[in-house]
Amino acid sequence: MTKALKKIGFVLLGLLGLVALMCSIAASCVTNSALMEQGFLQYGSTAHLNLSPTRYGKCALGIANYLDGKVNEIAHPDDPATPLFSEDEMLHLHDVRDIVDGLKAIRWIGGGLTLCGIAVAWFLAQKKKENTIMQDIWQGFAWGSGILFTLAAGLCIWALMDFESLFLAFHYVSFTNDLWRMDPGTDLMIALMPQEFFMWYGGEMLKSLLPIFGIMLCLIISWIKVGRKETEEGKNTK
Repeated sequence: MTKALKKIGFVLLGLLGLVALMCSIAASCVTNSALMEQGFLQYGSTAHLNLSPTRYGKCALGIANYLDGKVNEIAHPDDPATPLFSEDEMLHLHDVRDIVDGLKAIRWIGGGLTLCGIAVAWFLAQKKKENTIMQDIWQGFAWGSGILFTLAAGLCIWALMDFESLFLAFHYVSFTNDLWRMDPGTDLMIALMPQEFFMWYGGEMLKSLLPIFGIMLCLIISWIKVGRKETEEGKNTK
């Protein structure tokens, strides 16, 4: 039972560390004004709301700075005294900023706890003269990688088969109100960021996460090919 709990603990530690890395990249993508402007130019349609595409850069910068917590208001690029969005749109954007704050918190807290967990496990192993601690940590991160790979694959398949239902499910889970239900004919935010924008943005975020997925794949393969064998050999020599 103790060994099982120990294994579960290292798997949870691996999940925490990997999720912290993924949240860090996700937060950086969401607050990337250059990437946001690129999406606006490709998918935004705001002529009927009197906003020229030449102003998308300033809009993207304002939104990114707001989501990053650098400013508390977003001014219209043609009139600094006028808000860019309506009150309801800003309330929704505030909800989004809370999500970004959560991603940042997971990045620092999760990363810190992972490092502390590894340090404590190492210290206790040295104290008990256990020489398999690195294999245990390795195994935990490999299992954590496998779990996250499975979840990511499921989400990707869902997105490819029916992005709209995934998009709606995300909003139902993430928000406690219906402020996200907007009309592209009257609401500038959804005119700038239609569903096609989010499909594209999700793909760009996935590209940014590829290095993490590469690390996860290496952890899984190396554990299957090397780590598991070393652990078995260590047990046989006792």
